[in-house]
Order: sequence, then structure tokens, then C-alpha cells
Amino acid sequence: MTAKNSRRQFLHSSSAVLFGAAAATLQTSQAQNAKRIGIDSNATGEEYWRLVREQFSFPEDRVPMNAANLCPAFRAVTENVDLLTEDIDLDCSFNNRAKFGDLRENARTLVANQLNVSADEVALVRNTSEANNIINNGLKLEAGDEIILWDQNHPTNNLAWDVRAARFDLQIKRITTPAKPSSPGELVDAFTSQFSSRTKVLTLTHVSNLSGIKLPIAELVAAAHARGIYVHVDGAQVWGAMNLNLTALDVDSFSASAHKWYMGPKEVGLLYVKGNNIDRIWPPGIAPGWGNSVETTLVGARKFESLGQRDDATLAALGTAAEIHNSIGPDRIERRVVYLAQRLKAGISDLGLQQVTPGDPNLSFGVCITQAPAGQGGVISNRLYEEFGITGAATGGLRLSPTIYNTEEHLDRAVAGLKALMT
Repeated sequence: MTAKNSRRQFLHSSSAVLFGAAAATLQTSQAQNAKRIGIDSNATGEEYWRLVREQFSFPEDRVPMNAANLCPAFRAVTENVDLLTEDIDLDCSFNNRAKFGDLRENARTLVANQLNVSADEVALVRNTSEANNIINNGLKLEAGDEIILWDQNHPTNNLAWDVRAARFDLQIKRITTPAKPSSPGELVDAFTSQFSSRTKVLTLTHVSNLSGIKLPIAELVAAAHARGIYVHVDGAQVWGAMNLNLTALDVDSFSASAHKWYMGPKEVGLLYVKGNNIDRIWPPGIAPGWGNSVETTLVGARKFESLGQRDDATLAALGTAAEIHNSIGPDRIERRVVYLAQRLKAGISDLGLQQVTPGDPNLSFGVCITQAPAGQGGVISNRLYEEFGITGAATGGLRLSPTIYNTEEHLDRAVAGLKALMT
């Protein structure tokens, strides 16, 4: 048997649980999932996280610590994308591709369950930027309506609103929060003090990629809803790292990307829209699958993913990433991210370096930014990569964003690098 035939036989075998010959085979226990991806569920402490690190392909001389921008995918996700892509290339018939509908819906259900929302409220789009723009362009607003933004939002949750305001005579109000907030309440007051009778939308970033500040989303949503204000949250820096309950947060809509902290396939994004908001938001475009009338045949938030031909392999592989998250446990992941960030910040603080990001975990999360001399962030980031094998970013200074594939040794190496380069 040739290697190609052997590979194809694997693709079509019942043992190919990773990419789900049927959705039912994917419903296994946490312990079974852990065993399947090579993590001993009995391991504890750093030994457990060493096993998690082994689920990724990167070498030890090129360690990613820039989850705020891009993460490597779990090895199983990458392998699954490759296998499913080859499966399509071997047989691109409607007959063979029919299974991808079930695989996509399995991924949607797994993700929705993790977020404690209905699968009908989840659209699988291409990235956070697309999700943000769907809300921006889809909400019905009138001339003179006011949109309140955080000045630390991503451009697609900020500048995009300026563009729409210019087109439709909307009013934009940008909020600057304290650089060194003393409490979550101080952050809440910065926004609520600016609410007016004209405010229709509050659009925020859960954790800033520019400062690392974490906003108290639940409190802000409650205050906005008391005034009838729609709240959209860009969750690019929390999905996959924070144990999220979107129903409890009561956000009206939420966006994120699988290629960051979720460590999933590229070009897959999340748009959650609360059920009672779905009908009030227009879709970005209409493609085959919508139906033959103005009223779509797509159910719920699926109307926002009428985007034409998609990469079926990556959409299916999102389910693989979701399974791995379940096997590790979202709460365990969150605790680990907080631990890594706090340990890293403590090490940097011990060097006497000034940090942009608050040290208090009530005010910050996984994004850690250190002040850098003016114009030197890029130089330091490049040297940290070339000389110490740590990938960071020159965003807001020097940004490091560790996550579950990072070890204590990685953090120690990063701190040693900053000591050599910045002290």
C-alpha cells in the first residue's frame, strides 16, 4: 500500500476521531480527551504543563510569547487541518464534502457550550476584525446617535466606527481611562460618567493589547443596559484564555479569533450575538446558502456567516481545538494564564523596570507590557528574539503575552533577556 493510500485510508477510517468521522464520536469524557492528546490527566504541577507544552511544534530556541497577536495551533489542530484539506483535494464532490456540515456544527456546539450560550447565537466568521465590522455595519442607527469607544480598542472596534460616523453623521466619543487605575470602579466611572441620552452603543475591548488593562465588563454592561445602551465587546485577548460565561456577562455581542489565545486554526473567528439582538443586526453580505428570499433560511446567528466558499478544513478543526480546551479545562487554563502573567510581571518588577500593565490581576490579565525607551521597543523585541529565542512585540513598549504552552523556564529566560537588554 502506498503512503498516499495509507493516509487516505486513515482519513476514512473510524479511528479518525480527531476530525470526527461523526459528531457523536467526539463526545468523550475529559479523561479520555486528555489521554487522546497525550496528556496524563494524573500529572500535576509543572509536569502537567510540560505535557501541554509538548502538544505544540515550536522549538525551544524560538519560543512564542506573543499570544496577544498570534499563537501556534495545537499540533493536533494543524494535523487535522492538513488531513481534512487533503481529504477535500482527494474528493471534492458534494457527496464527500457533506460531512463538513456536521463537523462545523459540532465545532459550533462545543464553542457555544464553553461560552454558556446557545449554538444558534454563535456565528463562525473569519476573525475578530470581521466580527467587529459586522456589528459596526449591521446595527441600525440614526444621524446624531452617539457611540462611546475606549481609546484602547483595536482599530476594527474603533477607527471603523469613525468611518461609519463619517458616512452616516454619527457622533463618536472616545474615553481615556487612567494609565494607572486604582480599582475596577475607577474604570467603570470613566465610561458611565460620559453616558448621555444620545448614547446608543458602548463598544469595548475586554483586555487592551496596548496596555494590558482589563475592563470590568459585567459592571459596565449592567450600567449601560440600565440606560438602554447596546454593548459590544472585543474579546480577542480573552477567548481561549479566560473561562468566559457570556450569558452571565450579559453582553449584546462578542467577537474573537481562534488564532490567538484559543490556539486554533487560522482564519476562523467568533461572533456571538445575544438571541434577542440577532434580528436587529443586518448581515454583511449575502452568498449561496442564504436562501431565495429576503428572509434567510439560516438559523440564528448563522446568517452572519453567509460568506461564500469557506475553508471547510479549518472550520472543522476548530472542533479539535475546542475538545483540547475541554480536556484541559477552561478554568485551569485561566488560572495558568494568570499565574504566568503574574510571575512574569514580578520578575520584571524585580529588575526595577517600569510596567505599563497594572500588577493587580483584578485590573489585568495575560497581556504584560513593559515601558521601553522611546523608539527602542522594536530593537529590544528583535534582540530578545534573536539572542534569547523569545518572541514578543513592540506594542505599547515591550509586550510579552505568555500562555499555557509557556513554561517557567521560558519566563525566566524572558526576564534574563530583559535584564541584559534593558538594565
